[in-house]
Amino acid sequence: MASDKSTERAKPFLILTGFLVVWWLLPAGWKLATRSSFQEFQAPIWELASRAEDLSEYWGHLSDSKKTLIEKGRENARGSAALEAKPSLPQIKLLRSEITRLETALSMPPEPGFKAVVARVSRRDLSAWWQNVTLRKGGARNLTVGAGVVSANGVAGRVSEVGNRWATVRLVTSPQFRVAAQFEGDDRPVTFQGGGIPLGGKPFGIVRNAPHDLSPIEGKPLRLLTSSLGGTFPAGIAIGFVNKLEGGEDGLFKSGRVELDELLGKLREVTVLLPRDDSSPPR
Repeated sequence: MASDKSTERAKPFLILTGFLVVWWLLPAGWKLATRSSFQEFQAPIWELASRAEDLSEYWGHLSDSKKTLIEKGRENARGSAALEAKPSLPQIKLLRSEITRLETALSMPPEPGFKAVVARVSRRDLSAWWQNVTLRKGGARNLTVGAGVVSANGVAGRVSEVGNRWATVRLVTSPQFRVAAQFEGDDRPVTFQGGGIPLGGKPFGIVRNAPHDLSPIEGKPLRLLTSSLGGTFPAGIAIGFVNKLEGGEDGLFKSGRVELDELLGKLREVTVLLPRDDSSPPR
């Protein structure tokens, strides 16, 4: 009887071991196809949960008190006033035409153009190993692997996988994320790599190959921006801030910690930057 009981207890373990052995022996192409099909099956479930969350928030706003609505109206008024202080539309058009004239006169090659696709986040996968989010849109909306992704506060990540109705974004915090960058006011290229989101801490990254003559001033950190060298992002998009740079192992360059946007782990909507066709007019 004792041996029968031990055999019954060992059955789940034997089944799991057998499944893992079979999975390990399967061809990589079959594994990839199976994983992609499973994600296509899950995508509508993730999208439904995300839309239910949006609907819940909508009904929550409808029940806001009069005091809350007044405060939101004041915030919108302050935002409108700030926008009015910025250059007007005719001024922006004039500046753009001047830039075009100078680029033509200097025979400068045009920067790569991008078209924006706004997408909502349906799922977050944030752990010590993974730093990903899943979007509601995918190949059906022309999303492609390698496309840059930005949020309201700067760089958010890069598209790593695409299905028909979903896309996975590897966040800028992921150690697998790298991009060419530069410091504000300095056009020399540096390398940025994600560092992660510590438990209970702030998201961060690492900047390498920084020139030796760059040093942040206390209370005035250096601002790290994207460079057009990588081609994934246009130049000048915010990545983060560097408070300290230290000498590297080779003694030639510096490296330092990059403080990233604290809301990266709570993204709800992002913009995917797709390369614009040469035939498409610039926007």
